[in-house]
Amino acid sequence: MSRFNMNNLQRLGNQFNISLSPDEDGYLGRECPVETCEGYFKITPGTGVNGPAPCHCPYCGHTGEPSTFHTKEQIEYAKSLVIRQVTDALFKDMKSLEFDHKPRGGFGIGLSLKVTRDGPRPIRYYREKELETHVVCDNCTLRYAIYGVFGWCQTADRTTPSRF
Repeated sequence: MSRFNMNNLQRLGNQFNISLSPDEDGYLGRECPVETCEGYFKITPGTGVNGPAPCHCPYCGHTGEPSTFHTKEQIEYAKSLVIRQVTDALFKDMKSLEFDHKPRGGFGIGLSLKVTRDGPRPIRYYREKELETHVVCDNCTLRYAIYGVFGWCQTADRTTPSRF
């Protein structure tokens, strides 16, 4: 009997890099991580402040690391990609365990193992939502979109909301 190896699974490593694509207008969705807000807005990557900078919710003013502002749909999409890659690799590794021993001897007993699945795990695709107000900040040139007619710029002075 062959020995089980996990070569395909091990090749994946322990980290996954998932790219999120901007919508057709160049915006990437963001969601405030504050449970009482969870406001959805979009930014255009590459506009505004150059280099690493914190993200600000244009609705409640919460400030945090950009990685904490992913939308629930983006997270579900990323999870589904990882699950697909892991289950595909595991399926390939499990296929290496298949065998078929034909019936032999006086009793004619045979034994086989066949690994099957219904199909690959589905990817949970998402679309960015449409928003009412598209803005370019006068201070930092960040291009973003929000619901409504006022909000805080991602990099603006947090004491005064921008009005549009």
